[in-house]
Amino acid sequence: MRPSSTALGGAAVRSAALLSVLACLVAVTGCSDGTASPRPRASAHGTTHQGTDVARGTPPVAGVPVILGVKSLVLPIEPYLVTDRQMSAVLRAREELVAPCMRRFGFAWPDPGPGTGDSGGMPSGMKNAANMDRRYGITDPALAARHGYHFAPDAGQRTTKEPPATRPDADALAVLTGRTGDGTPAPSRYHGLAVPEGGCQGQATARLTGGRPLGNDPLAGEINIVSYQKSRADPRVKAVFRAWSACMRKRGYSYAAPTDAPGKDPRFTGPAPTRQEIALAEADVACKRQTNVIGVWFTVDTAYQRRMMATKGPELAHAKDAVRIQTANAARVLNGDR
Repeated sequence: MRPSSTALGGAAVRSAALLSVLACLVAVTGCSDGTASPRPRASAHGTTHQGTDVARGTPPVAGVPVILGVKSLVLPIEPYLVTDRQMSAVLRAREELVAPCMRRFGFAWPDPGPGTGDSGGMPSGMKNAANMDRRYGITDPALAARHGYHFAPDAGQRTTKEPPATRPDADALAVLTGRTGDGTPAPSRYHGLAVPEGGCQGQATARLTGGRPLGNDPLAGEINIVSYQKSRADPRVKAVFRAWSACMRKRGYSYAAPTDAPGKDPRFTGPAPTRQEIALAEADVACKRQTNVIGVWFTVDTAYQRRMMATKGPELAHAKDAVRIQTANAARVLNGDR
């Protein structure tokens, strides 16, 4: 029988495990299984679609530089996106506000544990919403030689295995989110007390965001995703993919595009990198460097973003302001202003 989170004095739920579940219940950046993903992370707000870029045809580029790595690359949309470090602080602050609210309704709610809301549960390569470390697949020859397609261990990554997470029971979920398990609105009162709009979590989120969406602004998040999708389908990028594919064939591998590697072959997708996986990863990176995949793809990706951003100045200023508000409010909460 699982422990209950309903009555004060009952068995205490494990803080890190429970709060991990809560982060997934109202996910902002999504919950990852740790597998390599050569794409930006989608926003939880709204649906990504191609309508953000209404211009026809491919955007022009002035020239394509030779680029061998991604460490110094910054896409135009990145200043308008929430970084992992910022999101870590916001999520931690939200849980600091949620805990006393839940206790007010009689729930034995844990304080956020060490590292709660941090990026320890995320793959170490995903340090921002643009996922530059893996946006164009693996690109670092040293990391490929050591880890293949696996993410390198990170100092911020948790190394101890969390116990199985306990989901909040029906009463706790209703007070936490203002919704029942099937998503319908929960009763507005619990044991005679008025439940805040959106539950304790909704109240905490509103305190941090001023009523705006938590995390990335929908427009900024969409530009980030759509530019990736459109650049990947752009004829100039497809041409460099063909060159990369030809290079890989000479090394004994058959992949049409870098986004296809390593695929689902069990030789390359086990819990730890094998020699075969490392050999494939080294070939992948070498062919990217030989054919200038990064230079072409980044240049085209950038061109799509600039085209979409050109007519969205006021909206993007609003997005940047939303990031500032969230991070400033989170800092105040974490400094003791409850």
